Amino acid sequence: MTESSIFLGSGASVTFVPEIDLYIKPNSLNGNKDTLTIHTDFTNNFSLVNNLYVGCILEFYDNGSLTTTHRIIENTATTIKFQPAQTISLNVTDDYYRIKGYGAPCPAEKTTGSGNTYVAQVITVEFESNTLSDYDDDDFSFGQVPTADGTPSTSFVIGLNQTSTYGGATATVEVDISDADLDSGADVVNAIINALDSHTQSTIHFTYSGSGNVLTITNTYGGAVGQTPATNDTTNITINTTTVGSTTANVEVKRLNADNWLGIVESLTFPQLEVETKRQNLFVGGTRNMTYQYKGIETAGNGSLNFVANHGAWLYYFFGKCSSISATLSASTNPTSDFVGNTASENKYYLENTTFTDTGPLFYRSIDNVMTPPVLRGQDAFGDLDQLTEPSGTSSISNAITYTFTEQDGDDMPSFALEQVMSKLPSSNTYRTNNANDNEDTNFVLIATGNRVNTLTMTANENEEVKINLECIPKKIHNLEKTELYEARNGVTDETSFKNYSSIDEFRQPFFFSSGSISIFGEQFLRITNLTLTMNNTLQPKRFVGIGNKGIQEAIPSQREYEISLTALVTDDRLFNELKNENLTSGTLIDLIFDKSNGEQIRLKFDDYMVTTNTWTIPEDKGAITVEATIVPLSLNSCTVTTHWILQG
Repeated sequence: MTESSIFLGSGASVTFVPEIDLYIKPNSLNGNKDTLTIHTDFTNNFSLVNNLYVGCILEFYDNGSLTTTHRIIENTATTIKFQPAQTISLNVTDDYYRIKGYGAPCPAEKTTGSGNTYVAQVITVEFESNTLSDYDDDDFSFGQVPTADGTPSTSFVIGLNQTSTYGGATATVEVDISDADLDSGADVVNAIINALDSHTQSTIHFTYSGSGNVLTITNTYGGAVGQTPATNDTTNITINTTTVGSTTANVEVKRLNADNWLGIVESLTFPQLEVETKRQNLFVGGTRNMTYQYKGIETAGNGSLNFVANHGAWLYYFFGKCSSISATLSASTNPTSDFVGNTASENKYYLENTTFTDTGPLFYRSIDNVMTPPVLRGQDAFGDLDQLTEPSGTSSISNAITYTFTEQDGDDMPSFALEQVMSKLPSSNTYRTNNANDNEDTNFVLIATGNRVNTLTMTANENEEVKINLECIPKKIHNLEKTELYEARNGVTDETSFKNYSSIDEFRQPFFFSSGSISIFGEQFLRITNLTLTMNNTLQPKRFVGIGNKGIQEAIPSQREYEISLTALVTDDRLFNELKNENLTSGTLIDLIFDKSNGEQIRLKFDDYMVTTNTWTIPEDKGAITVEATIVPLSLNSCTVTTHWILQG
């Protein structure tokens, strides 16, 4: 079907998805030990987006000890295929898996939606006689659907008076009946019923009964949408069908934990997919045109996010570690399991405050009493998770959260996903895909996973708000499979209901230039008009053998660098003298502070720094003399953020 309605910018939005280590409870491994079936404790709550986790690292824990690591090469809603194959046997009671957080968006509780409508159908099979031997090598077949959310493709064949496997039509399920299976004198209808009664009931998805020489089959979900009832003996067997209504199947609708507000976004560039096209001349002659072209590697282009800063939590994604969290917690309300929250605290946040891990998960979220993500076994214990008393207050923040961020010197940098949806804004299921069409015509969804912050820039210019710019390198851009039912934004249509969006004006208000201060060389500079802090992780995109997907790259951190540039009115010659100073300034910290009147704060301290450039300007209008200076620190001393913003990881 060709669509004429157009996607408009009014239906476009981008939301934030935390990427956190996921606890995967196992159910079984296949015979090759390379495919994991996920336990229903997980799949009853979550449904993994198909192949979204390809390229991620899967860790296997044998009785709590990390034993092997694998690369995910395929995943469905309920299974994960990985390489290399596992050599250790699986004990489903003591062993477990983790999907590492890099490139692994946190799923949210799945929901249900309307799928295909199936015609409920009564099938009557009338036999000319009741003598079984009259139907030697006859058969009849019909379609059935296993469950209300199944696919109408199961073919059921009943073969009559046969002593070997039926050799006619191909059957998904087959019942063969022979004289040896029956009591003497049984008629054909009772023979079929006796055989069905003794058959494996898990493959029978219909009801059946007999009256005289008529067999009645009620096929609730299938009907003609499966396989049209048929027989190879139309002379002695008559099949009639009657529709008695319809059943609309309920199907799984997948979601990510994507109802998270990004903040006050000035501009955003969602990573764009770049596909290399190669053209070759095969030297076959006969034309001056190229004779062959093909698609090469796929590269997710860099993403850019420009914020008016109303919080400082984005610094976590640059520095890479959260060494402590100070928050108001209630120790009396804990989740009841790794997957289930406390009924008295639905839609709340929890923090594991006894064995806090600096790379997350940080805060756990309970969505309709489903722990999101599941409590990370082997790291956190659900009985030790304490409920967060969320920040509040207007003129002064109450129950503030204070994060301490530190430098990550390993390669385990945190990442996040961005979910982009372009919707035509239908009145119902506004952000749900329409998997009835080959090409999505209602909601077009892309998910950029594994975004690591390469460069973070904070600017505080005269008469402006404090601004933060993030330049990110994603791992890949994922698009949904055409038959996959998915709901963007975790099904939340009103952005004022997004998490971290607050009805409190003071929480939404940005930091301002006028509320900032900076101390250098042990004294506060009072005449700064412009300030820019630039921090660079120097991420290096790399690709690896064996991932099995040409669209996946990883960003590996290398040399970290800091630079502060400022413009100030000249009050003395200190900066000029420091330019000539050949020694590092150590111990006397650069102290950069931004405050809100309600008590929220961003504070950064740097050590071991030098002035590398300064430029002195004599104005033609005889006004104030200014100096433009560049200061380069070698290391972060500390970073604390006091905020209302709740970080999951």
